[in-house]
Amino acid sequence: MTEPANAVDLLLSLPRARRRQTLADLVDGEVRDVLLLPEDAEMGADVSFFDLGMTSLRLTELRQRLTRMLDRRIEIEALFEHPTSQGLTDHLADTVLPDVFPGTAAAATPAPQNAQELPPMVQEMLRNLYS
Repeated sequence: MTEPANAVDLLLSLPRARRRQTLADLVDGEVRDVLLLPEDAEMGADVSFFDLGMTSLRLTELRQRLTRMLDRRIEIEALFEHPTSQGLTDHLADTVLPDVFPGTAAAATPAPQNAQELPPMVQEMLRNLYS
């Protein structure tokens, strides 16, 4: 059997029931690597990356690593808007990888009522700063 060429190929080679957990494991692994955390460090799926010690520079590194791993464009704003392992995994599955996770589009999961959007000027500044 041939090794998958990238993470997307790996995910597509798995049964649909195992894909989301595998994506979560991949995201957790990248977060641990960026934060220089040991493999057995407790992170918690709903703990903010910033509470774990993430900085904006490390967040940029995480974005670059995920972009390379998935071979997909990931906006830096997504990492600020979804700053937890669970939130980022859901965003990647729903928005970045809809072909890998069919039927889980973001439209099927409405945003929480208390979610605040960044003003357009801030979005543009972040896009320019972290592109």
